[in-house]
Formats: sequence, C-alpha cells, structure tokens
Amino acid sequence: MRHWPAAALFAALALASCGSGSDPRPRAAKPVGEELVGSVAQMAQCSDWNAGTRAQRLATIHDIRRQVNLKDSAVRTPELSDHAAYRVLQSTCGKDFAGSFRLYKLYARAASFAAFAEN
Repeated sequence: MRHWPAAALFAALALASCGSGSDPRPRAAKPVGEELVGSVAQMAQCSDWNAGTRAQRLATIHDIRRQVNLKDSAVRTPELSDHAAYRVLQSTCGKDFAGSFRLYKLYARAASFAAFAEN
C-alpha cells in the first residue's frame, strides 16, 4: 500500500496529459471582429485583423466570402482566393491609418478588380 500515492500521482499525470495536442481534428479558429447576426463580415475592421492569428484571419476571409456571395443571391461577386484576399487585407491593414477600415469593403473592392488583375 505504500506505492498507492505514487500510483495515484502517475494516474493523475496520465489523465492530465490526455488530449494535450493529440486531437487529430484541429479546432476551427473563430473569425476576428464583433459578431452580428452570426457573422463578423459587417463589423470586422483592420484593427481586429491585426490582432488576430493567421488561422483567425483565414476564418475571417471565409466568413466575408460567404457573406459577399450569398447562395440565394442573383448577383455574384468575383471571389478572391485565400492567398489573394490575405495579401490584400494584410497589405492594407498594415498601414497606420487603416485601423477602422471594414474588411468586407476591402475584400469586395479588391474582388471586383480581380478579373482585371489576372489579365
């Protein structure tokens, strides 16, 4: 019975280490910015972008893309790839004066010129 405290400590350490980084499914990052009606697209600003991680920024791009191109809409806006959208937002939001710029406006304006940039 003397070994009981050591066994209990071992069991506690084993349980504490369960799930620490070994989850095969990475948790989806949340987009940056204030959520409004289930989306951050309308409210996210460059200051939010700058404070976010790369995963959060990509989640924000996906959210904005879904809102700009609603499935039920008759109007289709050209889509930017993740890489192109990330480059545009990173470049613009990196400016000192851009903190309050809305990300969806930057995305939509860049997307409207995307076809011209490819030619």
